[in-house]
Amino acid sequence: MKIEVTGINVMRSTAWDRHFAILAYGDIALPEIQTTLRGCALAKNGKDFVALPPKASNQKDAAAVQWNIRGKFAFAVRDGLMDAYKRMGGVLPGEEQPIERRIVPARFSVHEDADDGEAVEGLARTLSVEHQEAFRVLG
Repeated sequence: MKIEVTGINVMRSTAWDRHFAILAYGDIALPEIQTTLRGCALAKNGKDFVALPPKASNQKDAAAVQWNIRGKFAFAVRDGLMDAYKRMGGVLPGEEQPIERRIVPARFSVHEDADDGEAVEGLARTLSVEHQEAFRVLG
């Protein structure tokens, strides 16, 4: 069965240190049966990745659609969602991200009439700006 991912919402604040974490929600189309499923979840479950069916909008039903998360259909949905997740910039847990390191030479000078307190405050302001810039670049 052909599965097309029509949209994906990457979760940026995932808790990857947990046993279970939702990485993204995606919409899939099944053109052979002219059906679209909105809100399928791509999740990390232990060391595995699984595709979970969408939840129902009302609280009375357990799920809008159900499937075996270890079945062929679920694996096909998972593969499609993982491909879209990676293309949209999603990072899989455990992948090392290169850290951009910049070395910026710094030169400090203190006016002769300045006391030590002013020198320390000036240095703290300079380091704070560098820290904020590093945080902005490294995200």
